[in-house]
Amino acid sequence: MCFKGVSISEILETRYKSDEILKRKFDLQGTESHNSNMNQKHLKVLDGSAEDMTAWHRANSPEQLDLSGADLSGRDLRGRDFSRANLERADLSGANLDEAVFSEASLRRANLSGASMKKATLYRTNCTGSDVSNADFSSANMYRCVLREANIEGANFRTAQIFKVAWPEGVDVRAHG
Repeated sequence: MCFKGVSISEILETRYKSDEILKRKFDLQGTESHNSNMNQKHLKVLDGSAEDMTAWHRANSPEQLDLSGADLSGRDLRGRDFSRANLERADLSGANLDEAVFSEASLRRANLSGASMKKATLYRTNCTGSDVSNADFSSANMYRCVLREANIEGANFRTAQIFKVAWPEGVDVRAHG
């Protein structure tokens, strides 16, 4: 069977080679995707560049990046792709998340206080119960996000493109930008 002139065996061989390169680059020898250190393995992916993270997504699709409960405070994670990632209860306070992508990611009960999320993309992102106080969402794109029960005190949504966002009950979003 061929797909646009490429055989299945060639595709599998290419996939195997890219998996081996990623394992060497991130020192993931001997780790399995279902072991108890999945979170630790996924933390190593963040040590590379944004391009390395994109390569990891391609090589490990549809595996979900599990960074739940991770301490990522103050980290420079700009431009990273957190699509479908589990960041529940993660500490991202003071992190640089400019131009990061959070498509269908879970940020439930995460700490994003003081984070910079300029030009970030949040598509169907669940931020229920999160602390986004003093975070900067200027020029971010937010579509169908859930911010119910979130602390948005002092957050800046000025110039953000906001469409169908579920805000905390009783909050006047106009006061935030």
